[in-house]
Amino acid sequence: MKRRRRIQRSRALAAALLPFTALSIGLGQASGAPAEQRKATVSAPSSVRIGDAATLRGEFPGAGNAQVSILHRQAGESNFKRAGTTRTGGAGQWKARVKPRRSGVWRAELVSQPQEDPLSDERAPDSTSDPKVIRVQSITRVQPAKRDVVAGQKFEIRGRVFPEGQRQVVVTLEGKSKRTRTNKSGRYEVDWKVPYAGDYKVKAKAKGNRDATGSKDSGGKLTAYRYALASWYGPGLFGNRTACGQTLSPSTRGVAHKSLPCGTKLSIRYGSKEVDVRVIDRGPYVGDREFDLTQATKNDLGFGSTGQILVDR
Repeated sequence: MKRRRRIQRSRALAAALLPFTALSIGLGQASGAPAEQRKATVSAPSSVRIGDAATLRGEFPGAGNAQVSILHRQAGESNFKRAGTTRTGGAGQWKARVKPRRSGVWRAELVSQPQEDPLSDERAPDSTSDPKVIRVQSITRVQPAKRDVVAGQKFEIRGRVFPEGQRQVVVTLEGKSKRTRTNKSGRYEVDWKVPYAGDYKVKAKAKGNRDATGSKDSGGKLTAYRYALASWYGPGLFGNRTACGQTLSPSTRGVAHKSLPCGTKLSIRYGSKEVDVRVIDRGPYVGDREFDLTQATKNDLGFGSTGQILVDR
């Protein structure tokens, strides 16, 4: 009986103290608000292209006109290193410009540690901000060692990826791909051989790694040529109409071919000279010669009577 009365009295006391308990909790939350407001902050873009600047911003509430260290830890490293300094304004706000070279973590730290006032209900402002990750976007470069190559002969395609370091690169030439890896300086090269004459577009794509995200580049085009036997014509035929409807004259530029459609564009090389012409006539019909050059085309190339030329078709 006595035990039952003690339990009843305890319950009545707890009910009476409930409003005061709720008030105490509310006061505790209110007094905690300034502490939350004194949390150090930092903001930054989530990614930036290598070589470009990024702006870090933050606040150390209550730490006006204080020196701030900007700290950086690269991917794969365990320790932060100082990357620069700045100062807070009167309200504790600060900003700094940085140029990340590799992906990593950034944070800010007060140089002088704030002391907590033992007589105040508020704690001292944070001396170190939360970390902020910034991913660096890599840059890929690619180009063929030569823009003009001979079909069936080996040539090189070279390039470089920034930031430096080893990573996988896929080089593409008109839909066909080869994989390679960069060396420590970010350079790479692949040997290639195309079977046919024509224009080929060069592209490269670098895979991402811990230092930077992937990127790609277009290296433009290269032209592959093949050898063909040619001769020339004109004198005695000037004034006549060609098979493609032109009037042949000493200044007419073009070539004759047995089957290529009229108007087909051709790039022809002979020695160090190159001309762009069209198919304007039919022929030649002598031996195994494939092209007949007009007199003007012959003169532009410095071509003789018969010989090998390079054509891109």
